[in-house]
Amino acid sequence: MILEFEYTAEVGEGSSPQVVHLMDNSFNIIYLDSTGTVKGTTTSPEMGLYDSLTWKSKGRMSPDISISYPSLKKVAHYGAYGFWSSNGNHKFVMYMLPTDISHTIENGSITHSKDSAVSSASFTIQNINNTLLRRSRSVISPNTKLELYFSMGDSEEISLGQFYIDRVSTAIPGNALSVSARNAIGKLLKEQTFDENISFTEATLQENLQAIFTLAGIENFFVGDSPKVWKLTFEPETTYLSGVEDVVALLPGWKVSENSDGTIGIGAVTDTRFEQPGTFQFERNKNCWSYTTEYSDEQTYSRICVSCKNPSNTLYVDLPPHKLWVSPSHKTIYITAPDGTSAAELTEYANNLADSIAISGRTETFAGKFTPQMIIGDSIEMTADGETETIGIVTSIRHTLGRKGFYTEFTVDSSGRKGKPMLKDYVSQISGSKASSKVVIS
Repeated sequence: MILEFEYTAEVGEGSSPQVVHLMDNSFNIIYLDSTGTVKGTTTSPEMGLYDSLTWKSKGRMSPDISISYPSLKKVAHYGAYGFWSSNGNHKFVMYMLPTDISHTIENGSITHSKDSAVSSASFTIQNINNTLLRRSRSVISPNTKLELYFSMGDSEEISLGQFYIDRVSTAIPGNALSVSARNAIGKLLKEQTFDENISFTEATLQENLQAIFTLAGIENFFVGDSPKVWKLTFEPETTYLSGVEDVVALLPGWKVSENSDGTIGIGAVTDTRFEQPGTFQFERNKNCWSYTTEYSDEQTYSRICVSCKNPSNTLYVDLPPHKLWVSPSHKTIYITAPDGTSAAELTEYANNLADSIAISGRTETFAGKFTPQMIIGDSIEMTADGETETIGIVTSIRHTLGRKGFYTEFTVDSSGRKGKPMLKDYVSQISGSKASSKVVIS
């Protein structure tokens, strides 16, 4: 019998495609790419019409690698289940439909900080009639992934991040659940250790970092292209996050960070695959209120000394008076650059340090209108008394949302400039060495 298909389309490249049409009207194709990695693409055929579909990639859908012989079947009102082989092991797999719990959220908060790649979230959720948490079955349990979005009316959704639940607690009797969670970096990189997988000997640093992410079970990630050909060796008890951060610390201008869609990246801060900082404007005491201000001369100096041992070179620079106060005339910051640093590079370092020191000294925390798009590193322009001033960059964010209202608290450090490292980060970059107690580079 010859089948005549009403609709045909070329969706993409891959092998062993499995098709599942689920109760939410999503039409999902789950397939293997050329490396044996499970990926997916999805669409929603309106009114059952398949002639003009818009497909959206779901990216990597399983941490397993080198997969063969996949087979999936639909489970009514639930998702899909199946089997495949991975690295010689037979695995039972299940793809669950996401559960919308928007109507159960009472209050919550999301926190980000410049000093940590780990973001956290906490929520109070109503467990009405024990639908989310019960003894026999729980929709919300540790390691469940929360995908958070915000929208108003018919506006487009803004992603607030993806988090993995650490803890769920409730009082009996009572209907309220307390939930705490962390992003993928906090759950998959910070909690896991290298164990016996301590050596990474691929041809390039990029391939070795990719291998670490694959080992950690990170589904969506990218690694910048570095010319380094470093081989990496770690202590067994070292966490993936600690090891990766030790390597990134040796690459000036690089970072490890997680985007709001859950993608983890390693690369130059200017890599466009990272969410890039922008500029937000506020009016003081109208849509933004300051509630703490700190002035400190800890990072203000009157002189800079940048030196290099080989070739031997030392550069002293006198700084102009600080705009907020006068520092002692011989308060000097000493920086030792790596061997091989030229005189021109020392001068560039000194000039960049001078620019940061000139605006250092003030840290201010605000509460303002709910700004879900704000990220660490955004520049803040503040208008007061008819004048607008760039007051620094964002170093911490706390979004509060729920039935008690929506607002954003954020801290601004005056020593920051958009697209530039903070003063102490720049000092670390200049004086960084290729030695670490947690990683050996060869």
